[in-house]
This record gives sequence, structure tokens and C-alpha cells, in this order.
Amino acid sequence: MKPILFLLNDRWSVKKGGTNATLMAACQRKGHDVYVTDVVHLQALNASELFAEAILLPKLQDVKSSKTLSTRLSKCKSNRLHLGSVEAVFIRTSPGKDNTRSWAHRLALEVMRLASDNGVNIVNHPQGLQKATSKLYTVCLPPEFVPRTLVCHSLNSVQAFAKELAGPMVIKPLIGSQGRDVFFIDGPESLNTRQVVDILGRTGYLIVQEFLPDASDGDIRVLTLDDSLVGAGRPIGIRRTPAAGEMRSNISLGGTAAVVELSQRQAELCKRIASLLQQDGIRFSGLDLIGEKIVEVNVFSPSGLQELENYLGADAPAEVIETLLNGIN
Repeated sequence: MKPILFLLNDRWSVKKGGTNATLMAACQRKGHDVYVTDVVHLQALNASELFAEAILLPKLQDVKSSKTLSTRLSKCKSNRLHLGSVEAVFIRTSPGKDNTRSWAHRLALEVMRLASDNGVNIVNHPQGLQKATSKLYTVCLPPEFVPRTLVCHSLNSVQAFAKELAGPMVIKPLIGSQGRDVFFIDGPESLNTRQVVDILGRTGYLIVQEFLPDASDGDIRVLTLDDSLVGAGRPIGIRRTPAAGEMRSNISLGGTAAVVELSQRQAELCKRIASLLQQDGIRFSGLDLIGEKIVEVNVFSPSGLQELENYLGADAPAEVIETLLNGIN
């Protein structure tokens, strides 16, 4: 049985209980050796001789904690793995958390594109990931699926859009993750708008969205798998509720998570988006849903699988791995 390779930001960063470890453990249960590499440990001799300096992951069922796992990984020797020798490569990077090495992430996608051209099974497809590098990808979805949104780099544009909305809005970086640098603006007359635009504009473009009233209850993370939803046939997602006094519902910022049933309209919406993503080679994604609007599409390393695993048992990760390995062209 061929090994499976995971491409991460940092090959030492696998954490017990996280979605990456959940996927890796599911691969191991199927009998695959799992190797881990990162964006600065790839090699190309030519268009077809592509390699990764990779670490063989120990059996996760034998590792008690993230600290123990990190220690064991740091002591492992690298193996020079030809990309043509693997069953699949799962790209689980987070470019938005690694801005100082954007050059490495760009090159990693180029190497993965070459590997795909040579018949290597890559999830998600590198060209789809290149299209979805920023939140502009979400803006390009059909307008009925997303909140009213503006991408710009101009204070005048933000102020004009605020007047059109005539209500509260959210401003955040076009490239980013984990709810960092997300600001709530209470209306077009807010005195904070200029300062927020000045701060965020120093590092790139901004995305401005109307504030959805349902956001006070948090959002729902829905994992998609090809044109379906992850959930053992059930229309479910993970409701993430903000901590007291916090607008953002990210778990990394103290939010809490609970599995919930989706409404019929929400499930249909997510399936339609999943079908559109699949056309771009995005087979596994995380949709962030507020009410009946998609506020963000996460395609590099969507999280939430561990919550579904806790709710459903081992079915969720097995469903994901089985589908992705069997359905790759």
C-alpha cells in the first residue's frame, strides 16, 4: 500500500486532536504509512523529478499528547520521498498564518501543480488553491449566496460603501485566518473607520462586508466533500458561539463548538457551493455560514472534523479519507 503525504506549514506542528491529526489517523487506520513535509522541504530536479524531505509519522494511537508527538517528530530523520511514489498528497497549509514565507507557499503550490501534471493525486488541486488564496474567492461566488461585500484599498471607497449599507459592517484583511484583525464598524458615521482602514491597509487589500444580525449567535462551519456535506449522510455543521464580549466565533479565540442540524435551505445552499468548488478541484472545504449566507470559504486547511468525529464516532474522518482516495482522478 502506497504512503500518503501531508504538506503543512511546519512539519513539526501536528497536534493531537486537531483536524490534521484526525485525517492522518484515519489514513493510518486504512493501513497507509503517513509522511509529513512542509513548504520549505520540497525539491525539484526537473518537471517530473519532484521530491519532499518528509518525516514518517509515528502511529498516532500510540502517542498520548501533542507535546510527546512534537518531541518524537523532532527526533525523526527525514526521508527523501519521490512524489510519484505516494498514493496522494493532502495540502493542509495555512498561508494566512505564515505571511513572512509567502514565497514558500507560492513555490509549494507550483511544485504540487507539476506533481499533479505528472499524475500525482493532490487534494485539494493546486490550481484551485491558487484561485482561492484570498477571500476574494468568496466574493466571486454568486451574489445571492454571500453578504454585500466590497474589496478595496481606499478609505473613500470604504466610506462610500458604508453609506450604501447604512448599517453596521465588518472590515478584515483580504488574506488572513483564525479571526485575526477583524473589526466591527457600527455604521457609516463611525469614527473608527479611518483608523481601521489605515492599519489593515498597510499589509494589503481589505474586505468589507455587511454585518449580518445572526452573527451575534456565531457562525456554522460546514465541511464539504465533493458535492456533498460531511456528516455520515446527515445535514450537520458545527455552530461556533463567540466568547462573552467577543464578536468573532473562532475556537482559537475562545469560542465554543457544538454540532447542530442544518435547515433544509442551509443544506441546499452548502451543497450548491460545494458543487461549484468541486469544479475548481476543491474537494474538501469548510464553509462558514451565518444565517443563509456564506461569509467565508476555507480551502487550505479547514478545521472542524474533530468535532464531527466526537459527535459521530470514527465515521467522519473515515468518510473523508475513503471518498478522497477513491474518487481522485
